[in-house]
Amino acid sequence: MPPAASLVHDLLTYIEHVEKLKTKPAFIVPTEHFVAYQHDLKGLPELQFNLQSEGEDIWLRVPRLQEVAPPGLDERLSAWVALPKSPAKNPELKSQIPVFERSVQTGFATLEDHPDIQDRFDWYIENQWNPWAAAERPRRDAIRRYNQLFALQQAISSEGAETPLELVWGIGYATWKKDGFGTALKHPLIAQSCEITLNEKNFDLEVRPRDVEPRLEADTYTEMELPGVRALEAFWKSFLANGADRINPFEASTFEGALKAAVGHLDHNGAYRVLIDDVTPPAPSEKLSITNTWVLYARKRSTGIFLEDIKRLKENIKDTENLPAVVRSFVEVGDDQVRIPKEQAFRGLSSSESPADAFELYFPMAYNEEQVSIVQKLEHGEGVVVQGPPGTGKTHTIANIICHYLAQGKRVLVTSKGESALTEVLG
Repeated sequence: MPPAASLVHDLLTYIEHVEKLKTKPAFIVPTEHFVAYQHDLKGLPELQFNLQSEGEDIWLRVPRLQEVAPPGLDERLSAWVALPKSPAKNPELKSQIPVFERSVQTGFATLEDHPDIQDRFDWYIENQWNPWAAAERPRRDAIRRYNQLFALQQAISSEGAETPLELVWGIGYATWKKDGFGTALKHPLIAQSCEITLNEKNFDLEVRPRDVEPRLEADTYTEMELPGVRALEAFWKSFLANGADRINPFEASTFEGALKAAVGHLDHNGAYRVLIDDVTPPAPSEKLSITNTWVLYARKRSTGIFLEDIKRLKENIKDTENLPAVVRSFVEVGDDQVRIPKEQAFRGLSSSESPADAFELYFPMAYNEEQVSIVQKLEHGEGVVVQGPPGTGKTHTIANIICHYLAQGKRVLVTSKGESALTEVLG
């Protein structure tokens, strides 16, 4: 390995160890942002699972439903009954109501004076309210889930969030109250990062897996100092390499082998359980239990993704003979002299006076001298930092620069902390 590559490799190793020290294993599914277990979503009206749309997997589609009002009361009952807005509560029959004559209250009417009111109320409850409430309760639950997911989608897509979030589909829910270990485990074994999008045609929310490998959540078991973790991680690596299909929480054949292997490596008394009708996860016991159920939840963006990126970079460096200059500059001693390169002229600002060696400028939108100066600096430098408050034209500048390099047949990679910024560039 060349000296510069070795130094970069050591720097990445240092960053990797620092990140691992900051990482705390998760024993329990976080609940502060969003969580929905399989049994929570099972049976909710109009939710759809495991769909295919234009060649993409959609694991969950949640429509935007509207509340259905309770059945109306007849004129005789309306004065006697207080209808709640929620189907979880029952209507209240008043024992008496005021009587008015010419807008002046003259007394009270009681149920004893109107025995037919109780019969009418009982009939309304049995034949109208109860059927409506039975259908509306799960509907309201579906609406509540939609609202939670919508708020999460907005939080994830917002730019510059202090606490970036990710949506995770956890597969293989595990429970364990290990003897001698104080914290009970209630967490899925496999985590697939997902994205949530809003369908602008019908406002459905769609959850689909991201195009990244699922992650084995083994940090908890490492914390327990289980000797089988290393063997399980080796199995997982082979499992991913040999898997014919991507993991799918609705197709047991894509994940069952990994869950069974986990039980075998981590606890000789453990069990893999297949739940069908009642998919409520079991309570933790002294034996490891891993089920075929799943849970959808949001958490702070995992450092595991970052660590995987570092791992891939280290592998790529081993096979690289010549590192790019911009990468070498992180570890090599810099020049002790400031050298100002000659600025390359571009046609556009003063076309009539452009020198013969001026390059063409491929800006499709309006531009100014500051934007041209960025391209001039990029001709000789490894990078340029452009700062400015909102509304000063940074996105406009980025779009011009992207077009300039694409017109020359070059490739451009655009990244952003927030997804909304990328949407603006694409627009």
